[in-house]
This record gives sequence, C-alpha cells and structure tokens, in this order.
Amino acid sequence: MDIVRSFSDFVPGQIVEFRYYLTWYYGILTKVNPTRKTITVIHYGTAHLFATKAIIEEELVVNPMTQVIYISRADPVYSYTPDEVIRNAKSRLGEQSWNRPYDFCRKCVFRE
Repeated sequence: MDIVRSFSDFVPGQIVEFRYYLTWYYGILTKVNPTRKTITVIHYGTAHLFATKAIIEEELVVNPMTQVIYISRADPVYSYTPDEVIRNAKSRLGEQSWNRPYDFCRKCVFRE
C-alpha cells in the first residue's frame, strides 16, 4: 500500500484504506473531486455510528496533506479493470453479509 500525498495519487477502482469512526477501513474508490476535496468510496460501513453495517457509497472530505490515507495498486494480471471493479462494488450496495471490509474489497478487485 502506498501513502496518498495528493489528489493526483487517487486512482478510481483501487482499494483505499482510511480512518472511519476511529478505526481503519478499506473501501473501493469510485470518484475523486479535488476542487471539493472529496473522494467517493464504496465500503462496508454505516451511515452513522449505531446503524447496521452494510455496503454503502459515501462521499468523504479528505486532505491528503494532513490525513494518512493509503491506496493499494493492484497488479493488472490478477485484478479486474477499474471500471469492472467499480461495477462489482456498486452491484453489492446494500449487502450486509460481509464480516470484514477487506474481504469485500478483495472480492471486487481480484479475479478468482
């Protein structure tokens, strides 16, 4: 995993690791908006702290200069294309059957 230093380091369709409610979470990056300083991530999380966990798409305000965010650059030989990864992640929105966020990301990115 590489540390993100600027918005140009974000690549849609890759796995990002970020802080979410005081813990580290993994998600699939779908959009980057440097003018609004936001990224859109599909991840196994909640809309608020006490909600039921499910696969959700959420826009996060980030500052790569002050926050530690990691991105995983998957080997193209073993992974789907970025468009396929995003399509795989969006097709799972609303699911609640995942125990770990990384398992969800791995299934979206890597070919079996």
